[in-house]
Amino acid sequence: MKKNLYYRTVYRRRNVIKEALLSLFLGLSSYPRMLLEVFIRRNQGERYFSFSGAIIVVLVLGFFPLIFSSTYRGFLSGSSLINFWGMFLTWYAYLGGFLYMAIQRRNEIKRLPSVFDFARFSLSAGLIHPQIRTLDFNGKLMSVRTIETVVEPGLFGSVGFVLWMAGQPIGFILFISSIFYSLSYVAAYHEGDNFVMDHIDKLIANEELAKAFIEGRGSDETRGFAFIGRRPADPDARRKVAELFMEDEETVEAF
Repeated sequence: MKKNLYYRTVYRRRNVIKEALLSLFLGLSSYPRMLLEVFIRRNQGERYFSFSGAIIVVLVLGFFPLIFSSTYRGFLSGSSLINFWGMFLTWYAYLGGFLYMAIQRRNEIKRLPSVFDFARFSLSAGLIHPQIRTLDFNGKLMSVRTIETVVEPGLFGSVGFVLWMAGQPIGFILFISSIFYSLSYVAAYHEGDNFVMDHIDKLIANEELAKAFIEGRGSDETRGFAFIGRRPADPDARRKVAELFMEDEETVEAF
């Protein structure tokens, strides 16, 4: 495929700050997503799910109430102990369930075909729960995009909010994790959409460059593509210059 140097120079704008923020956000969402995904996804890729990461989550969140609870100093006595478990019983129950499901996800990965036999995508986020796939809205099944950005995080966000309002700290963790879950998928779909549109625009720019630059046609005749800049007055000179706008993509051969 030909590489359009004009498109890359003029139209291929990069928002460095936005890209950096998206990358940072997607990186930070790994653990919040894991807190929810182990319950609703199965057959995840071996490079996507990290059992060691799940153990770290359990250890950190397991010690968190002991370190930061206001009842820490006296939780071994009377009412303080009751208050402690009144707030954090659901916390530790959730961690127990999370650890159990993490073990299930690890066992699934062990039973899956080998990645090195090209049988599995190692970065797969896993299969959506069948019951969630059957949900519909106005008689139509919801798209995977809607499920991943709205339905899945919405289920945990609703439960988390109720627990939070009931004075259960685990509710706050679930609510925040659901926000990260949703926005991380929104960011991923944004990047995917732009990746596809970039290639579509490249094709259009390649096909319409001659009309826009050599023939001087307006964007209403070139599917919206417009040449920005001065052009030589002589059509033959334009044609020669236009030939320099394109070059072959570099290919790498394996020996």
